Amino acid sequence: MEDLEKELGPLIENFQNLVKDAKAKKLDSLREDEDFKKEFNQLSMDVIQPMMRKFESYLKSKDVNSSVNIQSQIVAGKNPSIEFSLHFKLTHESRYPNIKFSSSGKKISIQEERLMAKGEVRQDMMPEYYDKEQVTEEFVKERLIRLIKSCFDKNWQSFYP
Repeated sequence: MEDLEKELGPLIENFQNLVKDAKAKKLDSLREDEDFKKEFNQLSMDVIQPMMRKFESYLKSKDVNSSVNIQSQIVAGKNPSIEFSLHFKLTHESRYPNIKFSSSGKKISIQEERLMAKGEVRQDMMPEYYDKEQVTEEFVKERLIRLIKSCFDKNWQSFYP
């Protein structure tokens, strides 16, 4: 038994230490992910949602329907997110022009779907990733204005020949 301990003991101990370290790193990573998701939810409540609600209220005063959809918990593997959508009756699709902010690792992902010239909605760009410090009230305001302009700044004659 002693000769086995000499030959195999250090190998087995080294392997067990590697497994223990890997588990500890995984737990640390999961904790960091959870912490960032909490930070994202706080940023959503303090910065993103109030700005979206302001735009929703303004658009309502102009008889333009919009909505804010908040997903604060992880559901079906999706990260927390907050989305602003414009509801246009002229599109034949069930999708609406929107912008979605979501937690993605240690970054904030922003994905837009815009109204195209023929009344279709399509994903306009690849997701963009930002540090949470970059997502300020002014930043959210600029992104919402850009989305809304992309919908209203069209050749509407093509929709109503």
